Amino acid sequence: MRALIALGVMVALLGALAAQAPAATNPTARKIAVLQKQVKTLQKQVKLLTGEISANYAGDACGLALTADTFQVSWGLIDTHNPPAYFGAQTQVDDKGACAALSPAVPRSLAAPPKTSIFQPLINWINP
Repeated sequence: MRALIALGVMVALLGALAAQAPAATNPTARKIAVLQKQVKTLQKQVKLLTGEISANYAGDACGLALTADTFQVSWGLIDTHNPPAYFGAQTQVDDKGACAALSPAVPRSLAAPPKTSIFQPLINWINP
């Protein structure tokens, strides 16, 4: 009977010790913890890069729209000074709101004569 009680006490002590051991001492648990940390880091990087790519597309669209505006003003001036009209009426290219979405917003203009200064707000946005 004493042996049975001693065995029971030993099993209880070993069970208590096993329960107190941290879960991270298991090699698999440590690997899982490291992988979870890596996943969180990678998720942050993906979120940052997705935002950067989106901003890049907006900047590209705005830059192309500003270039189109400059060409359109030039063509309009050519038509004005050399009748008959060669290029015809021009409509502003739809930038899908890209220039307005930038912060600060990049203004677009079809003012004559064309000036390269319309690109300065975009350059300031790219490299503040």
